[in-house]
Amino acid sequence: MYRRFLVFLVLIFTTFLFSYTINLIALPGSEVYFDSQFMGTVTETPFTIEVPNDTDGYLHVKKLGYSDFIVRIELLGSESQITAEQVPLAKLIFDINVDSANIKYTFLNQDYNIALPTSNEVDIPYNVEKIIIEKDGFFAKELNLELKPFDKKNLRVSLIPSNEILIESNPNQANVFVDGKLIGTTPITVKRDNFDIILLEKEGYLVKTIKNLPQDDRILIDLEKGIELFVDSEPKDVGVFLDGEYVGSTPMKGLFPTGTYNLTLSKLGYESKEMLIELTQNGLNRYYVELNPFLNTINFLNSENYEFNIDGKYVGKGIDSIILDDSPHFVRIVSGTKSLEFPIYRDFYDKMESIDLNKLSTVNVYAMSNTNVSFLGKTQKTPAFFLYNMLNNAQFVNLRTLNRTYSVLLEPSESVDIYTSSDFGNIFITTNVKDPLIYIDGQYLNYNDRFGYPLKSGVYMVEVRKFNEIKQQKVTINPGEKSFVHFEFDSAVPVKVNFTGEKYTINGEEYTNSQKTFFLPSGPTLFSNGGVSVVLFVNEPMYVDLDKLFGGL
Repeated sequence: MYRRFLVFLVLIFTTFLFSYTINLIALPGSEVYFDSQFMGTVTETPFTIEVPNDTDGYLHVKKLGYSDFIVRIELLGSESQITAEQVPLAKLIFDINVDSANIKYTFLNQDYNIALPTSNEVDIPYNVEKIIIEKDGFFAKELNLELKPFDKKNLRVSLIPSNEILIESNPNQANVFVDGKLIGTTPITVKRDNFDIILLEKEGYLVKTIKNLPQDDRILIDLEKGIELFVDSEPKDVGVFLDGEYVGSTPMKGLFPTGTYNLTLSKLGYESKEMLIELTQNGLNRYYVELNPFLNTINFLNSENYEFNIDGKYVGKGIDSIILDDSPHFVRIVSGTKSLEFPIYRDFYDKMESIDLNKLSTVNVYAMSNTNVSFLGKTQKTPAFFLYNMLNNAQFVNLRTLNRTYSVLLEPSESVDIYTSSDFGNIFITTNVKDPLIYIDGQYLNYNDRFGYPLKSGVYMVEVRKFNEIKQQKVTINPGEKSFVHFEFDSAVPVKVNFTGEKYTINGEEYTNSQKTFFLPSGPTLFSNGGVSVVLFVNEPMYVDLDKLFGGL
């Protein structure tokens, strides 16, 4: 009997000597586990458990309807007191477009990653404010939550594949066009690749263009209300440009942002008209414009063997016509050893319809000061340029100045230069832009005097200014000689082309698109359909009907 009592005391002593006490505060009914071993059910707090003190372990507290509490217990000393944080759960019920996904969230500074069960129901602590839904090959979706204890919440989730994007608009129900094809209305999902341009259109709003898509699952486009502009004209079918951009032909109606615009109306054979307009919400925003007929064309016969240089730019060979604008231009026409040089400008040829290059000759007279020169009953001030149509044979003609008569032998397809004295030369200044500022050694030169301007022998600095850009060149002038200097500016002009034929060329480049807007370098521009070649001067936004141009207008 005594021996049994001693064994009992030893057991009790050993238990207290080699155990660790945990005093747990938890919700009644909670099940308590230590290193997966069931330790009992909480009936009162604190709830005391004894664990062996030979190794650390995990305390796990579970109660239906509440979050699990897990903590690592380090057995330091003989006892510890633990308060379990048990948060009421809320149930999330997913309506999702994929068969599997992972739900991620953070709770009590610990990250959780839960596979979505086949039931599509997940219990999470109600105070979790954000979850992330992920699936391979899809964009992750982040949801913000506002839950209550023991709440049930239905969530409709649509994951976007990584090769697609959801396009939304404000307001919605905008028509969506992919490369010109209507595919539906916003919100709508589209493939990321295999497209050049996406357009969003909605009545009363400006068209929105999308060329580049963000690397996100969606893009929200805010549509802007537009101002309706109406433009009509006499004649009809006049090209309409706003700030240099082609927007249609008259009668034209369209939506545009509020603001101030430079409105240009252009039609081949008529004087272009330009005006500053203001588009406002309460404005009339309607314009009717009458264009004045204007067409001054030089037609060339037998031009197939002649090469044309206009305003210092090589244009091409075999040109049939040049349509003049309101500025003077200088042409050099060459065939073999023969060369013609003369200016062209509006009404210069007394309404002469055609020039036969095999019969044309010119007499160009230069003097140091302005001098009257008469030829065949016509008088010009120097530098003077006279055109003469002749037979195929060379012949003598007479020119008269105030002090002298010159007898000149003219030959077909050649120009003859006459200098009234031998102490000067002259300069020809060409450029591809209209109305630049010109200076010679710092002295301003009138734009209309740039062809054949007389200068004493020497070296001069020529300066041309346009578009806040300054270009300079040194030029040497020799007695009795002509010096040519050209200045090229980087100036692109919008030109809208309409054509029903199969193909055409612009400055030698071939195109087949029947309607296209080009940004062409300013200056003389050659249009051809393979049979007819016509030069136009491109200095402002233009609308060119090539059918009429090649048909002779």
